Amino acid sequence: MQHIEIIKLENYGDKRGALYNISDSDVQFLDKIQNIHFGKIHPDSIRGNHYHHQGREMLIIGYSDTWMLAWAEKDSAEISKKEFTGSGAVLIKVNEGIVHSVKNTGDKDLEIIALSNRIFSKEDPDTFTRILLT
Repeated sequence: MQHIEIIKLENYGDKRGALYNISDSDVQFLDKIQNIHFGKIHPDSIRGNHYHHQGREMLIIGYSDTWMLAWAEKDSAEISKKEFTGSGAVLIKVNEGIVHSVKNTGDKDLEIIALSNRIFSKEDPDTFTRILLT
C-alpha cells in the first residue's frame, strides 16, 4: 500500500545548525498551497489520526529522537507503520483518503510543519477521525 511518499531530506546545514530544502517538484504535489500550520509534538503524544476527503497534505517532520508514522486507506483494515530513529527531517506526501498519524515515541519534541492544498475552515472541515495510533 503506497498512498503516501516518504522522502528523507538532506541536511545542508553547517556549524550554525541544520538546514533542509524541499524541491519544487515536491511542492508541486499540492498544486497550490492553501494552508500552512506548524507546531510540536511532545513525547508520548500523537497528531493526526485523521484523513481528508478532498485535500492533499505534506508533512515535514524534524526529529532528534524516535517516532512513528502510521497510515492506511480510510476503509482498509491494513495499517502500515514506519519507525524513525536518530535525527533529521522527512517530507511526507499524503493523498486524499489516506489516514495518517504521527506519534512521538522519544523523549524530545518533534517539530511538524503541515502544508495543504485546501483552505482550513471550521465551518466546512475536511478532517475526518480514524484512530491508527494510541
